[in-house]
Amino acid sequence: MKKFFALVVLTPSTAMAHPGDHRGDGLWHFLSQPDHAALIALGAAVLGYAVWKLWSRS
Repeated sequence: MKKFFALVVLTPSTAMAHPGDHRGDGLWHFLSQPDHAALIALGAAVLGYAVWKLWSRS
């Protein structure tokens, strides 16, 4: 079961927010679409938390 879960998680098609080609859309598309903006916000939150934990260790 663990191997199956790893296979599903590592399959690139499961990571797609929505189907389509974004090569010509530009940066505004990624900031204005809710699914892309949510992942950007999640990444920023995780990065901020990691930095905060590293700075508070001293």
